[in-house]
Amino acid sequence: MPPLRIVQVSDTHLSQSHAYFQDNWNAFLDCMAEEKPDFVFVTGDMCMNGPKVPGDLPFARAQMDRLPVPWRAIPGNHDIGDTPPDTRLKGPITRSRRAAYRKAFGDDFWVQDLGDWRFIGLNAQLMDSGLPGETAQMEMVTDALGTAAARQCAILIHKPLYNKLATERGQSLQALWPKSRKRLLALCEKHKVKLVASGHRHCYRSLRHGGTRLVWAPASSFIDTRKSNEGRRLTRRVGYIRYTLVGTTVTHELVEPPLFVNNDMRNWMAAHGSTTKLPPRPLKR
Repeated sequence: MPPLRIVQVSDTHLSQSHAYFQDNWNAFLDCMAEEKPDFVFVTGDMCMNGPKVPGDLPFARAQMDRLPVPWRAIPGNHDIGDTPPDTRLKGPITRSRRAAYRKAFGDDFWVQDLGDWRFIGLNAQLMDSGLPGETAQMEMVTDALGTAAARQCAILIHKPLYNKLATERGQSLQALWPKSRKRLLALCEKHKVKLVASGHRHCYRSLRHGGTRLVWAPASSFIDTRKSNEGRRLTRRVGYIRYTLVGTTVTHELVEPPLFVNNDMRNWMAAHGSTTKLPPRPLKR
């Protein structure tokens, strides 16, 4: 079969009322019209503040529908709320917030087969939430991996599996919590998962865990250069990831479009802690 060309874009942070990052999204749409990949996966945080601003989810969905190629999305914490109790933004995932996301975007976890590959999209915020659907999601990923047959498998999830080490403890909102991480890593090892692609951290990173490639996609919206790399090889620039899948092999590259603006929110984040507190900047029609 010919190579499968996939694009991953993440953390677009779109909003009609707070349209700070709309220009980069428009530039991305132009890139996709020119590049014409086989599929685009959006790995969460489509919205600026979906849990608390009613118009953000339908607006983000309308923006995704502008993509000139097939696409599918998974939720991030700015779309659906974070793992309870969400000590940072005080907007945890709830039944009603999950229902609102699913009304706008459809299933929050799913399986997408493309050529010789199986892509499994997961709701990171549902894990360790105690909400209905958490068990069904784990059953789905277990079944999807077990029935992939000759297909190679990739997992798409908003949060990375871990920050520094797979054995790290604690309940950081920057990565999966230990219980869910351990279960997913065991499944990756058992079924020889080729790729786990995530977003959330607003930086690019590529590493391996056993036979699995872990890719942190950069945000298309903004960066925060206050943060230290803590000895890790991170790239803090906006962009997206381009994958080429041939047979059992997956390669990738960081793409930095010329018209992408590296919006550095370090000053605002130092003063206010979150872009959800930015003042309104309505999208001009």
